Amino acid sequence: MKSVNLIYAKIENFFFKKDGNTEFLSFFRVATGLIILLQFMATMPDFEKLFSSNSIIPQDIMNVFTPDWLITIPKVVSFFQSFGIPESTTLAGVKISFITLCVFVIVGFYSRISAFLLLILQIALLKGSSFFAYGADFFTSMSLFYLILFPSDHSFSLRNLLFGNTPEDINITPVKRLFQLHISIAYFFSGLDKILGFNWWNGESIWKAIHLPYSNRDLNIDFTFLAEHSYLLILIGWSTIIIEMFYPFFIWNRKTRKMGLWLTISMHIGIALVLNLYYFSAIMIIWNITNFYFEQPVKETARSPKGYKKATTGRFFLRKLINPLKKEKLI
Repeated sequence: MKSVNLIYAKIENFFFKKDGNTEFLSFFRVATGLIILLQFMATMPDFEKLFSSNSIIPQDIMNVFTPDWLITIPKVVSFFQSFGIPESTTLAGVKISFITLCVFVIVGFYSRISAFLLLILQIALLKGSSFFAYGADFFTSMSLFYLILFPSDHSFSLRNLLFGNTPEDINITPVKRLFQLHISIAYFFSGLDKILGFNWWNGESIWKAIHLPYSNRDLNIDFTFLAEHSYLLILIGWSTIIIEMFYPFFIWNRKTRKMGLWLTISMHIGIALVLNLYYFSAIMIIWNITNFYFEQPVKETARSPKGYKKATTGRFFLRKLINPLKKEKLI
């Protein structure tokens, strides 16, 4: 019975103990808002080609893969057109709303409400152009979802500055643990999926990835030498498997947490530079830093035995000096 109570106490302590650490909230809010804003600004020159009625892929084809109940930008455009509002005006309103909500999230002005509205708008854009979406867009949706769950404008926010609000004493540990378990499970099954096939064992997947049409456009590295040194491809493939599959074991152990964190961040930096997946890598780096960088224990300056001995000796001689004076009532 005692062992059961002990296990229950550990689980309860893990999920509900307050740690008082809220620095990660401000970082997650600002970093996520900035990345989403930068990614949206990057699509602005081609916005009409992606989301308007004159898009590269006709909206009729897009709608085949979209449920009728789901709100998309083309449906919003059609709705406002029924009131005589032209498509260009609606799209301009979407752009302004998206940018404004991103700014509200970044500065911490009612971040939960802003993140909720931004999530609806982001999903409407995503589902209205599903052929152009990839994994990073889904991680964006999940990031906004966590911004809704977290009191992300708890501190370092414009809302507190304007209205003089004092940060409330709230327990954010349950949501934080959910976020940490989420990323741990995601990495584990990503690594497990890679190890089940042989393409990652022999480096074939790495070779294909670095030779994709959109890869290696910025640095233009000549990878032909890898054809004669295939062991490097095998090494990179197995390194990726180990980093992802053993991520939960590295990251939850305090002794290996820092090593696991920086190995994962280094992997995503490599993905960004070689595969040019900057947005995806940035989102994943933010997730890693948010969840585990601020978990690093604070270094405490321990009192050395030598110093303690000196302090004890000093107090001993001080008592020797004071006691005779007390007896003679001089002090």
